Amino acid sequence: MLSRFDRWLAKIEIAFANVALVGIVFLIGAVCFEMLMRGLFDRPQSWVIEFTEYALLYITFLGTSALQRQGGHVSVDLLTDALNEAWRRRLALVSSALCFVVTTVLTWFAILATVDAARRGIYKPTVIEFPTWIVLAVIPVGSLLLSLRFAHRFLALLAGAPPAKAA
Repeated sequence: MLSRFDRWLAKIEIAFANVALVGIVFLIGAVCFEMLMRGLFDRPQSWVIEFTEYALLYITFLGTSALQRQGGHVSVDLLTDALNEAWRRRLALVSSALCFVVTTVLTWFAILATVDAARRGIYKPTVIEFPTWIVLAVIPVGSLLLSLRFAHRFLALLAGAPPAKAA
């Protein structure tokens, strides 16, 4: 059951990571385009900075769960390397539980903020006047996925999986 959940979650994470990758390609292209337009033609594009900001937000929240699955987040293992397997497991359980709680709370408040922005029809007061709820929508989606990843990690540790080297 746990492995089926992991496969399902991994498929979603990979899809989101691919969307984040497209965002990175867009970001690189947009910044290069802006540099050319500004440098060669003295015609800066007002939309590039705004869409770059949005792309950075989307890239972060769409890719973070996949990165967690791969153990790619920065970690300080000076303490955990000095511990035996039993203590590493306990620490990983506590870490996973705390991260699950934090990401679940973040998901909840991000949902409230996104729904509130949509209900009130708030727009970003910028050149493009983008609806705020579209900008915020990725936060509850990415946070929920990360929360599910931490729940899976916690349950896998309880089932006897070895604690990951990088937490």
